[in-house]
Amino acid sequence: MNSQESAFRIVVDSLSKIPERFQELPLITSSEYLSSEYAEKKRIKVINLCSHKKALSTSYYVSLLADARSHRCLPEAKTLHQIESKVLIRDAIREHDELIQSSFKRLAAHEFTLSVYFGKNLAKAYDKLAKRLYSLFPCPLARYEFHKRDGKWKLNEITQLGLHQVPDEHHEFIETELNSLFHKRWRRDQSNKTPRYEIAILANEQEANAPSDKAALDAFCKAANQLDMRAEILTPRDLPRLMEFDALFIRETTRLDNHTMRFALKAERSGMVVIDDPESIRRCCNKVFLAELLRTHNIPTPNSTLVTRRNVNELAENFHYPIVVKIPDGSFSIGVHKVRSSQEFHTLCKKLLQTSSILIAQEFVPTEFDWRIGIIDGTPLYACRYYMSKGHWQIYNHAVKGDDFCGDSNGVPISNVPPCVLDTALKAAGLIGNGFYGVDLKQHGDTALVIEVNDNPSIDAGIEDELIGDELYLAVMNTFLKRLESKHAR
Repeated sequence: MNSQESAFRIVVDSLSKIPERFQELPLITSSEYLSSEYAEKKRIKVINLCSHKKALSTSYYVSLLADARSHRCLPEAKTLHQIESKVLIRDAIREHDELIQSSFKRLAAHEFTLSVYFGKNLAKAYDKLAKRLYSLFPCPLARYEFHKRDGKWKLNEITQLGLHQVPDEHHEFIETELNSLFHKRWRRDQSNKTPRYEIAILANEQEANAPSDKAALDAFCKAANQLDMRAEILTPRDLPRLMEFDALFIRETTRLDNHTMRFALKAERSGMVVIDDPESIRRCCNKVFLAELLRTHNIPTPNSTLVTRRNVNELAENFHYPIVVKIPDGSFSIGVHKVRSSQEFHTLCKKLLQTSSILIAQEFVPTEFDWRIGIIDGTPLYACRYYMSKGHWQIYNHAVKGDDFCGDSNGVPISNVPPCVLDTALKAAGLIGNGFYGVDLKQHGDTALVIEVNDNPSIDAGIEDELIGDELYLAVMNTFLKRLESKHAR
């Protein structure tokens, strides 16, 4: 292995399935990469050649944890997420229809599979299309399924192939491309942005636990007007109108698999200022990623362990109960379970592992309240104490309705926040980006433990704005204004 190769790791599903000609390459299994051994390694470039068939696959977690560990990875987790969704595929491919039609105009068949390996196809006739598809969906080994309907070719599905799934006759081509990749510089796409000082605020009046109530949304619009900007509330149905604006502010609970991500991706691709940006959504919406990111950067958290089908039996006997088990993408305390015994742990994990290949088990740290520090552009904006709901161990108790559903809260002046809480919150938010975040922490003596970083923190009238009132809304809108002016000056 030469010095260039030593910086790389090619991650595969299983070494036993890999053809002999590839065995001299720096191969490791997904299990090896997900282990703590590789969590400590620095400056690694990861080529993820595991198969990706469904959401939250092992391949997805290889790319996701590579991001958390500051390892460069191909493909990135955001790419694997994008190819899972027919809607995201359709949105990305819409502007490239002419190239697709011209590439397949001589085909008599009504179905066609195009293999794209590192942006190339073995047939030169499809070089231009393969390169374009790779720029949109940079998966190293991908299979594109096209179907012809009503006289037009449509991209129906994208599959990230594992190295073991590639036909034998393509092995020499892939081996050449892999060796070439060792000597290439990896770049990320950049978007051109043109601001116009109009802000779309995405909100959903049907959402049960929306991040902002109507009074807070009205206050954001008022603050925008005070800064000579126009803000308008958009609904989930208004995606076609998004291009009327130059900035997007998402005030609906974000998810990787719904319209909030489509809004964010479209805004980013179009050069708009966007909060929450897609990368912040990806990073905050997955608790497994957050746990690994915080651990990698030595941010204090409750002791956490990744749970998989392979280690669930061993872990069950070693925990000191109670513990907390979390699904990767829950919000508002949904998908967070308190487990009191190994039997209860077994039963719960068996159920949850049917939909996610990894869970997170975390030390249970009981406290009277959780801290929430609101941070925007790396600056603390507000601080709140959220108390546990009556007779419950969480802030939200989804088993009841009425006043007992949620605990009380009170605002705290930033100057009165314990230094350990404020400093830890700022460090944790800085790992996500420079957007608008709510960092949840539990104080344990002189140590603050990060529980979660929220990309879409709650702003409700009378709660988060209790102490600073309209200044909170003006600060958020002023962040948009500064970003727009900065981009306009370029």
